[in-house]
Amino acid sequence: MRDFIILLKYLSNPYMNTSKSKKSSVSKNFSKQLLGYAIGSIPLGIFVFVFSKQIFEKLYMVDPAASRLMFLFWVSILSLFFIVGFIGLAMYSLSRNDELEILLTMPISRTTLTVFQIFTATISQIYVLVFFVFVTLAYLIAAKGNILIGIVQLIVHLAFLLLLSSTIAILIGGKTSKSFTRRFYMIIVLLSIFFYFFIIALVDVDVAELQNLVKMFLFSTKEYNILAWSFISTKTLIFSIISAAILFILFRIISSKIGFEPIQRNSKKRYDKKGSGSVLNAIIKKDLKATIRYEQFLYFVLYPIGFGIFMMFLNKDILSPLMFTIPIFTFYIALETGILMISEISKIEYVSVFPVKFSTLVFSKIAIPVLINIILLLIIFIVSSIFYSLNLLVLLGLLFALLLFTMSSILGAYFAISSSNLKIVNMNRIFSISQTLILEAVTMGLAFGSIIPLGILIQQQSLEWWGWLIMISSLATIVLISILFFGKLKKKMEVRLS
Repeated sequence: MRDFIILLKYLSNPYMNTSKSKKSSVSKNFSKQLLGYAIGSIPLGIFVFVFSKQIFEKLYMVDPAASRLMFLFWVSILSLFFIVGFIGLAMYSLSRNDELEILLTMPISRTTLTVFQIFTATISQIYVLVFFVFVTLAYLIAAKGNILIGIVQLIVHLAFLLLLSSTIAILIGGKTSKSFTRRFYMIIVLLSIFFYFFIIALVDVDVAELQNLVKMFLFSTKEYNILAWSFISTKTLIFSIISAAILFILFRIISSKIGFEPIQRNSKKRYDKKGSGSVLNAIIKKDLKATIRYEQFLYFVLYPIGFGIFMMFLNKDILSPLMFTIPIFTFYIALETGILMISEISKIEYVSVFPVKFSTLVFSKIAIPVLINIILLLIIFIVSSIFYSLNLLVLLGLLFALLLFTMSSILGAYFAISSSNLKIVNMNRIFSISQTLILEAVTMGLAFGSIIPLGILIQQQSLEWWGWLIMISSLATIVLISILFFGKLKKKMEVRLS
């Protein structure tokens, strides 16, 4: 136990720390890191508690069995999120790396090292864990259940899931890469966020519709549903306890013999060396690979499109997804362009020796995020137009989006090249706090300034003079900022390349 506490005190979370510096394995204060997780997750959990309690109470008043079905279904979904996400994270943490190489030379048992790596993977699943706790409490209160017994069931269930996931992770550990793990983790976080949106959306759904909906969840009450064993019945609770005990013994045995093998990267695929035809094509291909390499792009792409489609079905119109997603897209494009620029400018001493012009180097950095997000916005638009009636004025929103995206991409490139730390390697913090706030204020402010008046015009078929003034002035500002900062970007880039 003493060794485990020392590891907690000095070692950092490998999933949140992407820096390659010498201090990357040492945390200034683990308690601060844990506090950071709590600050980010507990408020979200409280909101989940409030909204899910309303849903459970509505269902319980009409049909107690329906509220139980809903609860068991949610537990099953969250359990699936936890197992899949945990195994992905733990598989990488249990592979040999520089940190483990050092620890293996110390008088620390392999079981302790395994438990520590498992613990870090568990902490990284904090959102799912918090949702588990607050959804369970909401149901127990709404259904007037025994809270003490419910807490025992929750503890048993989490222990069972943790031991099951840990055992699987140990048996198949070392089979995944760090980049895959981080992308996988990002997807689980996104799914957790959309689960949160799903709960909020159900608050306004009619009780009769909810009753019909929960009929699809009957499978969650079956004894074969190990994802909710602890809550289905007393019999399955006993199954869960016995299984957890067996898994614990198995975990103790295999964790003491774990080899912490290196990540497997066996590949029979051979790559032929081919020319790209031109410098511009080569840079475009390189930047497209960068969009795949950085998991931040996965978040920036999936969140807006998922949120847009969610808002479409929630509000049942074609306007809502565009109104809500365009500001998000606009802000994220600045961050996407910043990532591409930083990845290039951090190696400027090498780039500057090549015969590359400003236009060639910067064009793809600006164009790729704009094109990707315009395509995603078109997908949302097409899906919305299939389900709901189309107003031709909505097409203006796509034109406004193109102007906004271009401006945001130029700003992102300019702020990136103006950064005082061009040697940054942590893509989670490509801009300073002040730069991020400025970008967010400008991009989202102008997005709302141009899109909201258009939305009012589409809904009411008319617009007051002040609405026209806001929309036109916002569009003029967008064009002005684009031209002004593109000129500044060109000057700074030419200085860097000279």
